[in-house]
This record gives sequence, C-alpha cells and structure tokens, in this order.
Amino acid sequence: MKITVLGAGSWGATLAALLVENGHNVIIWEIDEKRAKDLNDRKIKPFEAGVDLPKEINITSNLDSVKDSRGILFAVPSQYMRETCKLLKDKGISLDDKLVMSATKGIENKTLLRMSEVIGDVFKGIYDNIAVISGPSHAEEVCRKVPTVITSASKNLATAEKCRKLFMNDYFRVYTQDDIVGVEIGAALKNVFAVAAGIIDGLKYGDNTKAAVVSRGLRELVKIGVVLGGKEQTFYGLSGLGDLMVTCFSKHSRNRSVGQAVGDGIPIEKAQKSLGMVAEGIKNTVSAYELGKKLNIELPIINAVYYVLFENKNPIDAVNDLMKRDAKKE
Repeated sequence: MKITVLGAGSWGATLAALLVENGHNVIIWEIDEKRAKDLNDRKIKPFEAGVDLPKEINITSNLDSVKDSRGILFAVPSQYMRETCKLLKDKGISLDDKLVMSATKGIENKTLLRMSEVIGDVFKGIYDNIAVISGPSHAEEVCRKVPTVITSASKNLATAEKCRKLFMNDYFRVYTQDDIVGVEIGAALKNVFAVAAGIIDGLKYGDNTKAAVVSRGLRELVKIGVVLGGKEQTFYGLSGLGDLMVTCFSKHSRNRSVGQAVGDGIPIEKAQKSLGMVAEGIKNTVSAYELGKKLNIELPIINAVYYVLFENKNPIDAVNDLMKRDAKKE
C-alpha cells in the first residue's frame, strides 16, 4: 500500500520505517521544508537513540503526496492535529476513500476532543472508519526491533484489522478492538501521570511514592474514561495500564523526563526546551484538568500536576497536600 505518514518526529519516522520493512511504499510529510530536505538528502535518524531512515522512504514538505496514497497515518503532535487536517482540506484533499489512522496521543485543549474526533470534526463522515494505534511502544526500542505489543482500535472493527495487517510483523504484535474512546483516553492521560512520576523522581521520593502515583493515577484515568464512554476493561490493557507503566518508569519517556526536571526545580519552559522534543503530557495536563471540571470528577493527582506546572505550586507542597487528604476507602 502507498502510505503517507504525516509527521517526521521520532514516532512517525519509526512507524514509517516499520511500514517500509513490511513492504509498503511510504512517504513522510514534514511541515518544515528545510528539515524535510535534510532528512531526505541524508536519511539520518530524526531523534537521539534512533536508527537511520531506510533509503526507500521519501521525506517531503509537499502535501500533494497524500492525494494518491491509499493510507494516511497521522503522527503529528496532538495540539497541531486540527491545523494539519485543515492544511489537507485547504489543499482539496479528501480522506473519504483512504485508510485513515492516527498514532497521535492527546486531547485537544479548547474542545477537549480526542484525536480521532478532531479528524472527524474537520473531515465529516469518516469518524467511524478511523483507526488509532496505541500501547507501550517507545520509538527508541521499536526502531531497534525490540519485541513490542500494541492495540489497533476503531468503531469499525474491520478498519482496525486493516491497520493491524499493515503494521504487524515478528517484533511488532498488534491486537484489535472497537473501544476507540477508551484507547485514546488511556493514551492521552497516561502522559499526565508520567509527568507526575517524573516529578517524584526529581524529588527523589523513591519507588513507594511512584507506585502510588501510578496505581492511583490509573484510578483517575478509569474514572474519566468510563464517564466519556470507554470500557473499563480497556484501561487495564495495553493502551491503559501497559502504556502507563512504560511511560512512568522508562528512561526513554520524554514526559517523565520533563517531570523530573520540574521536580529538580527547573522551570517548565526551560525543561521543555532542553528536551528537544514534544512532551504531550504538558498540554494534556490542561485538557485533563478541564475535563475534570467539566465532568465534575475528583482528580487529585491530575489537579496537583496542573497546579505545579501552571500555577507555580511547589512540588513538595503538592505531594504533602495529596498525603493529607481526608482518609477514605480505596
């Protein structure tokens, strides 16, 4: 299949290389013309600890490549999803006859829409046939062919199965399901708890505290996800608990790394800049906080992360306040 991957970041480039290995004709679109040319000319790895891109991949800043592609994979940062969709629409490009997939994890700040909903909001009538892929899958490991397992979800299970066939190989296993709501909520909110876990690392509180953040964070994730229409069992699977664990504990996690910097006392703006890549958990903390207010759900850990990142609350005070909350049943 001819496939265009929208986004030349670490995850987009890694998935593009995997698709090439699986025998597909792949083009990567990168909005920055200079960066696209550099990547295409030298086929260099676009991120630290990655591998060089296959010579078969063409990297371009020209969206015309989408027109004759049968498959479209969105891998842009979540807060640029709508802008990317509008660029496509302004080009007169229709997605009606294409296999539309998203590897972007996030919730749009102002609308609080999931990524598949954003795509469906711009391109009317295709939402039911969008597939999303998610799970514990750091690009740094997938590109080295470390055994990895993810899930492909769509309201139309046949679409999820088509996506699985594109990606699945000896080191990249793909399950399918139809709970696209649960999969996307888990994918977006786990990054918020990864920031929290990083803050704990920065404060040097240890494993006990981080385990509490992860387990109680999972509870908050489930509360939001179920209210929004996700299935509870989904959050104990690959896109929920699986992704939560790898993101909160891994040295590769950019969200955990940013959180650790904040716990070390580094201002959030400087922490993000030094990372050199997008940490989705920062923007998605805003979305998670607003969702809690909108749905009237008690989310103490999410709220604490929001206060630390955006209201300059001291991380130590935030932890102390969590510990002093009224006693209750688990």
